[in-house]
Amino acid sequence: MLGADHKARFMVLEHRFYGDSQPMPNWELSNLKTLNSQQALADLAVFIGEMNPDQANEVLVIGGSYPGAMAAWFRERYPHLTIGAWSSSGVVNPIIDFW
Repeated sequence: MLGADHKARFMVLEHRFYGDSQPMPNWELSNLKTLNSQQALADLAVFIGEMNPDQANEVLVIGGSYPGAMAAWFRERYPHLTIGAWSSSGVVNPIIDFW
């Protein structure tokens, strides 16, 4: 309803290696080198450029939990492609080996 009120398009981008987004023919360890958040951010940048080439500065990225972290990281890394980010419960500074 919010999107309709503002004549906005809502799009969800699937993270590579999840669902139907399989960039490699199999899951061999050597093929998983691009299964990381940095590559996912780059994927989103390309997606925004392809889907919205003339109005890229009118994009708001939104997410919660891991997608929330991705939204915040995306805004930090690609500020020229968005007008803002809404990160709900985004773990932007994860703890390695949290026990």
